[in-house]
Amino acid sequence: MALGTMTTKYKVLRRISIISMIFLCSSIYPLFSDTGKWVIAAQKFQYTRGQTEGAVQSGVSEMLPSAILENLNRSLQRNVMPDEQLERAIYKLRTERQSLYLQLSSEYKKRDALVIENYSDSKLKSALKTEEKKIKEIQDKIDKNLQDLKEQTDEASRKMELISSHTIRNDEEELSEFEKFHQLFKNIFIKDKSLYTPETIAFYKNDSASLFKPSENAIKAGTTSGTFEKEVVSASINSLIVGSITGYGDYISVSAELFLYPGAKSAGVVTEIGSTNDMELITSSIAMQLLPLITNAMPVELKIEIFPASAAVNSEIYIDDVLQTNDTNNLILDSGVHNIQFISKNYRTAGTSYYYEGNKKYTIQVNFEELKIGNIQIGLKKNIPGEIYANGVKAIPLTDTKSQISIDGNAILGEFIAENGETSFYYIPKKNVFDGSFVKINPKPMDRMTYIDTRRKWMYGAYSVFMLSLIPAFYTDGQFKNKYQLYNKGQIDYDEANKYQLAMNITRGVAIGCGVFWGYELVRYLIAANSVLPQKAKRGPATEFIIADNTNQTNTTEDNSTEKNTIDDGDQQ
Repeated sequence: MALGTMTTKYKVLRRISIISMIFLCSSIYPLFSDTGKWVIAAQKFQYTRGQTEGAVQSGVSEMLPSAILENLNRSLQRNVMPDEQLERAIYKLRTERQSLYLQLSSEYKKRDALVIENYSDSKLKSALKTEEKKIKEIQDKIDKNLQDLKEQTDEASRKMELISSHTIRNDEEELSEFEKFHQLFKNIFIKDKSLYTPETIAFYKNDSASLFKPSENAIKAGTTSGTFEKEVVSASINSLIVGSITGYGDYISVSAELFLYPGAKSAGVVTEIGSTNDMELITSSIAMQLLPLITNAMPVELKIEIFPASAAVNSEIYIDDVLQTNDTNNLILDSGVHNIQFISKNYRTAGTSYYYEGNKKYTIQVNFEELKIGNIQIGLKKNIPGEIYANGVKAIPLTDTKSQISIDGNAILGEFIAENGETSFYYIPKKNVFDGSFVKINPKPMDRMTYIDTRRKWMYGAYSVFMLSLIPAFYTDGQFKNKYQLYNKGQIDYDEANKYQLAMNITRGVAIGCGVFWGYELVRYLIAANSVLPQKAKRGPATEFIIADNTNQTNTTEDNSTEKNTIDDGDQQ
């Protein structure tokens, strides 16, 4: 047989090798084709206790995982840690080694087949040399693959140690000029220095209702088996939620476990118990418990600095409405958006809402503003029997047209309530809220909802009349134009044409009048709708501020101040 030809047996072996390599390479592609996305999926939950799964149970076992994913339907990111990145690299390198091993096996068989061929010594030697070269190239690739595996494993271990030991330097950390210069040249050729990679969380098939359906063989092998892992990775899935349901009467216990692929590692298990009549409570609770596991949130460190010192002594810190009782100068939180409030007695409440990026340190400086304690008096322009309230607190009447309220420096949104229950709102801007201030209001109490509803009915009625008036106006206009042309042609007399002109003018006038009436009612409706806005109190002369008896005034101020502070604290907490 001539050099370069091959036996039928060898052709079959080569085809099998090529097909195997294509299959193995295709299994790598889904895992690394869609960069920047971390795909999460769920599969149908299973009933325990050997319960027979009927139509209802089957619907529940499919509805629960879909509803859990739907509760996660928001803009989320996954912090992919070095160990998770290593699992992906291990899977890719392992698959590559399997492909290279098949190639190596094929080349060895080709080399062995050369011996039984009818080659001359020189041709056989040349052919063997060629095959040995190919074998050496494949062996070098396998060695490089193993070396890459060792290097990536060591690098992942180093990064995880850095993360666990909190030795990562913040970008915001102050460096000397020399350190900055040194870091510039040290990292000038490094493209990516981050220890973890944020990836956007996406649903399997971009639909929370699409469940992953493994084959029967994969289900039998189990979620941690290589067979199951291959199907999950081939579907471009990075994480899978599996679950079990246990039912007793109208109550069920649902357990959901999050697996990460490749690697088939369990990130955690959460369990919730509830009634079958309130599935939303169960699914939302499980979703919220799974959320930190899914996002793999990195902690952040907050350093709190409170000024002045007198405010720091009695300060309280609330994070997401939870009072912090530990060391409030240095706090450790999960990354994400947090609402932080700072409260101190006799100082204005301060707060902030901010997205805190994981694995960083933040310094928050709080400069408390001291409350302006005192009294303000509110006078009525007209003597209308009723009561005045300011920020929900009843004012103390001093005369028939004047009342007093204690203040804390905040702007005041008040309400005047007449004896018949009708109300009128007013607003006192912050610049007019100080001890000894006097302001005047001109309340117009009324049932505003009834008033607005009445004006709206009149406006719509006027609009309807205007639309109806356009019908005869357009009709007579068209008829007049037609009669005018006939008159010019001498087909009708002047009186008949003049009759339609008169009708046109009358209908036009009626339509214009209806339009003006509708515009008038529209303005009245807008004024009525605008009447719900509080009127701005006008500042009056300071000489009208009544200086009450010192004893009575002090007692009144303390009583009202206590009541006001209690309400404020309740609102804040």
